[in-house]
Amino acid sequence: MTGDINNNTQKPNVSGRGMKVPGADRAPQTTAPKQRVRTSSKPPKKRTVIIVIACVLVALLVWLLIWLFACNGNSLLDKNARSGQAPYKTQEEMQAELDRTVEEGMFNISIASVINFADGTSSGTAYIENVPGNQYMMQVKITDDETGEVLYESGILQPNQYIENITLARDLDAGSYNATATFTALDKTTYEEVGQAAAKITLNVEG
Repeated sequence: MTGDINNNTQKPNVSGRGMKVPGADRAPQTTAPKQRVRTSSKPPKKRTVIIVIACVLVALLVWLLIWLFACNGNSLLDKNARSGQAPYKTQEEMQAELDRTVEEGMFNISIASVINFADGTSSGTAYIENVPGNQYMMQVKITDDETGEVLYESGILQPNQYIENITLARDLDAGSYNATATFTALDKTTYEEVGQAAAKITLNVEG
């Protein structure tokens, strides 16, 4: 049997227009490379100079305060004070005093119980002493028991110093005066008062 064979081959409908590709009409996007910015941890030069100047000024101020404090402390020291122990002691007594340690918060006082003066303006032997074992500086004030008048006031004595002779603050008439010697203990660094101790003494003015 002979038949016609439909041999139609349909060509694909191709037009002269190309197929539209989504996004084909967009311009390609480019991304600029990221740039690293180096930051410096150092402060600006001007700020550094200000900090240095401030530190120098603070250091100078501290040094000045220390210097003023030292000068003020030295000016309070008794100019008549001598280093060592009072000479009336024997060598054994001096050595025993050097070997003795006074506990912190405690101190020993030493002064002649009777001080003689040729007259009201003469000096008298008092042997005011800050013994070596004391851990504090000492300042001594002698007052008249009857009137409360201050008859003598020392400067500051460091440990292992003594004052041999003293002169009264005013010319006393001849006679015997009951008095009190008050020792004030002072901190070595701050010069603040730590405590006080007193001793009864007699002042004899001969003429």
